[in-house]
Amino acid sequence: MKTKRIIAALLAVSTLVSLSACSNGQTASQQDVSSGSESSVDDDERNPVDVSDLELSGLTQEEEIEPVELQYLGVYNLTTAGDVKPAYKYFTENYGCTIKPTVVGSGALAQRLTAMLSSGESPDLVDYATNTFPLMMSKNMYTPLEDYMDLSAPQWSGLESYINKYKWAGHNYYYPWSYNVSTQWLIYNRGLFSELQIPDPKELYDEGNWDWDAFKSCMQDFVDSEEGRTGLYGQLGTAIFDTTGTPLISISEDGMLQSNFQDPNIERAASFYQDLKREELCKYATGDYIDISEEPIVNGLSAFQGMQEWIITNYAHKMQKDESLDIFFIPFPRDPDADKYYMGMSTFGYLVPAGSKNAKQAAVFINCCRLSKTDPALKATTTESIMKDKGYTEEQFEFLISFQEVENFDAVVDEPYGLDDATADIINTMLHDVAFPSDSGEDQSWTQMREANAGAIQAQVDNYNELIKQSNT
Repeated sequence: MKTKRIIAALLAVSTLVSLSACSNGQTASQQDVSSGSESSVDDDERNPVDVSDLELSGLTQEEEIEPVELQYLGVYNLTTAGDVKPAYKYFTENYGCTIKPTVVGSGALAQRLTAMLSSGESPDLVDYATNTFPLMMSKNMYTPLEDYMDLSAPQWSGLESYINKYKWAGHNYYYPWSYNVSTQWLIYNRGLFSELQIPDPKELYDEGNWDWDAFKSCMQDFVDSEEGRTGLYGQLGTAIFDTTGTPLISISEDGMLQSNFQDPNIERAASFYQDLKREELCKYATGDYIDISEEPIVNGLSAFQGMQEWIITNYAHKMQKDESLDIFFIPFPRDPDADKYYMGMSTFGYLVPAGSKNAKQAAVFINCCRLSKTDPALKATTTESIMKDKGYTEEQFEFLISFQEVENFDAVVDEPYGLDDATADIINTMLHDVAFPSDSGEDQSWTQMREANAGAIQAQVDNYNELIKQSNT
């Protein structure tokens, strides 16, 4: 059953693009799934984009940039995806450059990049993935971008501290253009909640009352409403842990990594999940449903589905076809014992591989993408493009986009999946099994799993810290 869930999840994540192009979903990055399909079917009749009258500040257009065809390697076609298409069209019309995409499954990204670099056929742009930092950066696979990027430009205002979190060996290789302070979402059937007179989580959030206790209470009411219902299924990631304010793997100001698996806050979040599992609130819905299936939410079998942002598009399309459906989503709830409402932050953007000869042009494109979030005119054009491409309601879109304004939140940067594939698998299994019944049938407590794996996790952290020290000498 677990294998079936993972395969289906990987196929979906590798072919769908979220509002921020691609989320840092841990499962997809750990497997080798190839996909030649594009993330978005584009045509100018369905989603026309006109940027001919736009003039963006923050770009040096008078500077001569040689027109080239950039080679892009990633998990989606950035030339057609609704959230990138306006930036791409502006880039092509004002700089004479084009981009040729090579689309692969997310799990195959690192392998394909390695092969292209080895053969001397380096792409010019590549997606950030969960194993980019620190694993891939430690292999000297990217081009430092300080000579091409200006953090004093208005589009990068307030982001320097986050960009520097991903610094390696004293250099900035990664300038994320999209930021989301909710790495995972809880999807729920708002119409059914209303029928069952269960408090609306969105209203609880607006009132400042959406915390772990309210989350559990909603699930209890839902499960008690009819036999055979469950509280929570899906993919949960680090979200509940990050609401404590303590990431599983933190990054200090000097770039050093720290494992926090022994921290009391992490233990407390794990205990919350274990309580849900003991009360049978956190399990897969009855029937042969996989964790990315929308049916348990649509059919009223489960109160919540934990999932990355991309799945919201699927629900939006279902609502377009069935106007009786009212599906909404909410970030993971606040830790009632934390001093603030912390949320784990995910980022997305592109890096320039080490073999690229077109770093200058690639950096201009990255700036265009970032300006799609900050320049009023390009942002409005991008919003229109997203709405046509994704099918969101205005309420859905406005709520989603509000979580990209990082200055309004207390964001936690947590990068537990980038150490190496084996350690990422260990952590992913721990985060699954602490909440859901183990597929092996041999459930272990968080303490047991932590003690069994703490040494392996710490060894990888120590390995990267030693590399960082060596690079600074």
